[in-house]
Amino acid sequence: MRLDEFAIDNCLKCSVCNAACPVYSAHAQYPGPKHLGPELERLRCEGVATDTAWLEYCLGCHRCDLACPYQVGVSEMIGRAKAMHRKPLVRSLRDWWFARPGLLGRLTTILPALSNFVLSMAPARFLMSKLIQIAPQRVFPAYTRPDLRTPTIGAHKKERPRVLFFPGCFIRYNRPELGRKVIDLLDRNGFTTEVAATDCCGVPALANGDRTKARSLAQDNVLTMANQVNAGMRVVTACSSCGYMLKTGFGGLLKDDAGLADVVQRIGSQTFDLAELLMEQSDAGTLNTEFQTANMHLAYHAPCHQKSQGIGRPWFHLLRQIPGVTVDDIDAGCCGMSGTFGFKQEKYEVSMAIGRQLFDRINASQPEMVATECATCQMQIEHGTTYKAIHPAEIMLQAYDRRPV
Repeated sequence: MRLDEFAIDNCLKCSVCNAACPVYSAHAQYPGPKHLGPELERLRCEGVATDTAWLEYCLGCHRCDLACPYQVGVSEMIGRAKAMHRKPLVRSLRDWWFARPGLLGRLTTILPALSNFVLSMAPARFLMSKLIQIAPQRVFPAYTRPDLRTPTIGAHKKERPRVLFFPGCFIRYNRPELGRKVIDLLDRNGFTTEVAATDCCGVPALANGDRTKARSLAQDNVLTMANQVNAGMRVVTACSSCGYMLKTGFGGLLKDDAGLADVVQRIGSQTFDLAELLMEQSDAGTLNTEFQTANMHLAYHAPCHQKSQGIGRPWFHLLRQIPGVTVDDIDAGCCGMSGTFGFKQEKYEVSMAIGRQLFDRINASQPEMVATECATCQMQIEHGTTYKAIHPAEIMLQAYDRRPV
């Protein structure tokens, strides 16, 4: 590994990355991204033993990268070091499963009713806390038998723009009805949608230190989508983490695979967040704005991986176009959940401390509900406040028919 691969020589130790880090602000003992990234990377490159359990506390939010004025690849340094970190056996077993939500989803949806019953039982959560250190305070999302399919295309729709929908694990195994709403929303705005037969995007694998699994998933997903993307189809995501991974993560994981370089680049450039695509239509004056008056006060939270895409706040601007809707942009930093991070027993208190400012701002706003496109942000907000949190696509779709959310 060359030192210049991460632009490490650009690091002037200004500590801007530390100031931007949610964990550094919430956990007094956390050494911060400057230390775990550039400072230790120089030693790692020289073969000096620098393994530390603090690597596990990196959220992978990429706020350090966004804040760095010198474009140092701080989060990538930490991510690679995390992949080499040696964990205790129990945590290794837990994190192996957390790195594979696709496998977990396929197993739990064989008998989803039984899975949901067991996961909802307090004794089961207590047992998991003792055996594999999962926070007993957390409630797992309900699993549903996956039935998200490409809809039948009518003859009158064959000439419309076709897009490839990358659903991600949460929509596929927990909320397939949300996936159908995404397809409906795209249909109402002039798109014909094909559902990609893909696996997990790989973000959970990277977050849990399994870079080998993340690379394998990236390869499989790229090959699965290659024909459609090479034919000119754009890829649409409704999860900010999936979107970030397709746009930038695949390229980082597969940069040494010359055979996939062209299609990886196309996927990165042709992937759009659902709101990003709809906002493009709004700017062009072609968005379907046949909304009914909703009379609703919302709070909007922008997830970290949405901010890291550099696309602004498209959902915030789209929701404000619905008559009668007022939206408070709750710019209060990270929610603290970070996928599986907040489910881990040793990180639960840190997770809640990170989200405290967000919870307080939401409570002060007193909205009817909170809109955010990240599923685990929704879980964290509902766990830390008394408000319901849903995907903005559901609000926008139902505004067309004036149905209750």
